[in-house]
Parts: sequence; C-alpha cells; structure tokens
Amino acid sequence: MRRHYSELVNALRADGDAEAARQVADLAVDHGVWRHPLQRPTHYVPSFDPVPVHDPADFWFTSYLEENYEKIRAELDAVTRPTEQGFLPVEEPLLGRGRWEQVTFYETGVRFDDACARFPVTASVIDGIPEAAAAGPGVVTLSWLYPGTHIVPHCGGSNARLRVHLGLRVPDGPRIRVGDEVLTWREGGCMVFDDSFEHEVWHDGDEPRIILLLDVCHPALDAGTREWMLSGRASFDDRMTAYMRDRGIERVEIHGDEVTLSPNTGAVSLVRRHLREVGATAVELRDGRLRYEKIN
Repeated sequence: MRRHYSELVNALRADGDAEAARQVADLAVDHGVWRHPLQRPTHYVPSFDPVPVHDPADFWFTSYLEENYEKIRAELDAVTRPTEQGFLPVEEPLLGRGRWEQVTFYETGVRFDDACARFPVTASVIDGIPEAAAAGPGVVTLSWLYPGTHIVPHCGGSNARLRVHLGLRVPDGPRIRVGDEVLTWREGGCMVFDDSFEHEVWHDGDEPRIILLLDVCHPALDAGTREWMLSGRASFDDRMTAYMRDRGIERVEIHGDEVTLSPNTGAVSLVRRHLREVGATAVELRDGRLRYEKIN
C-alpha cells in the first residue's frame, strides 16, 4: 500500500498537480500509512518519531569527520580542481536540470576499490566508520553538484537509516529542503537528516558544491531489525539479474558512452506485435507517455 501511495503522489507531482499530491499524502496519513505527509518511505518503521533533521552532536562520527575535514579537503584539492570533470554522472530521474556527479566508495557494504585507490586518505577516514562502510545500509559518495542544478522533491526508501553530509567545497548558492526545513551546508561541518522525508536541492551559485555523503542506520533501530535489514542487502549480481529479468533484457553492452540493450525473445515478440498493431516503426517513452513514429 505504501508503494502505491508513494507512486501516486510522485505521479501527481510529475504532472504538476502539487495540491492533489498533498491531498493524497494527507489521506495516507489519515489511514495510518505514514505519520507525516512529507515522510513517505516504502520501508517504514512506524515507531520512529517523524524527525526530519537531527542534531549532528548526537552522533560520534560527526566530530570524527569534522576533525578529518582538512585532510579530506586537501586530498580533494590535490586530485581534482574546481572546474575539472572526472566524477561519474548521477543518472537519475531526480535530476530536474543541471549536472550532478559523484564518486562512490561504498554501496550497501560493497567497497569500490578504484574510488578508494583514487582517494586513499578519504577512504581511510570512511573505513573508520564501519556503520557507514562495510556495515552501511546505503551509500558513501563524494557528491559534486554544479551551479544551476535542481534535484526534484523526492523521499528516500526507508526511515530506518539517516543521511550524513560533510561539507567540503561549499560556495554561496546551494541549499536543501528537508520536510519543511531549508538548510545550507558549511565547509568542515556535518548535517544529519532523515532522507525518507521529502527533500529537494537547488544550486543557485557560481561554483560547484562538493560534499561527502554517508548513510547510517537510524540510532533507534533495534539490533534484530538492523541485522535483518543489512542481511537483505542485494548483491550487484542480484540487482542486475532482477533489473534485466524484469525488463526482458537478454544482453547489455557498453561501447564508449553508448549502452546497447538487447531484448529477450518475449520482449521482441511483444514489441513487434504492438508496433504492427498501431502502425508504427518506433516508440519512445518520454515524460511518462509513449510517443510513436508512424509508418509513412
């Protein structure tokens, strides 16, 4: 039910009907789906108080990160320059406009050796926080946001984790809304928030903003639930298998910047039959709608 409500809210928002989206979220709260209309995760622990922003002083690792800020920043400056390309694009529908790139050190406990070798000092600091690294419930990344970027409103998938940001390069201009609160980053300082609350980001400045981003388990999560949640982290092979199976993809190839997806027999048959029936030679999914190229 949470997934259906969430999808409906997102669809209404995408169609530009913010009022209808708000009404659906309020209705979900009235029916006990969530406790706050701006906190809409699909994996939900209802016993947790709906707190969008947390005090960084409540977490031991925030002072540890802040103490190591200067050497992380020095390595960042040595490896990159403010205008240099090199981070990988974040290819997500969350990017409304602009440019958003990242370097990933960990994802669901899996270590990315190339990134750690490129930023060994930063990697050693991250490894000092096992609850974000090998035992992490999400990602650890360097997130590079360019001027003019807007990340659209969205909710993270679970309130059983919190998100930590350490400001590394923070010019004037970027800001983040979490729930009803608007926050700004500070170089060398941490913020901690629950990303299951609706949040969005704007960058109206002139220089890139770079942060170190880490996911950790919610401190109120009991040991048994934490173990269950972490044991359910899917491997990359499992995730790729599910992605290809669910979409009827048989083979994926990369040639430079081009990605080729080869459909399986069932998908080929479906597409061929459907395009013949509508009299089209091609179909494109754009803005959630099918656009056909008709046979002349």
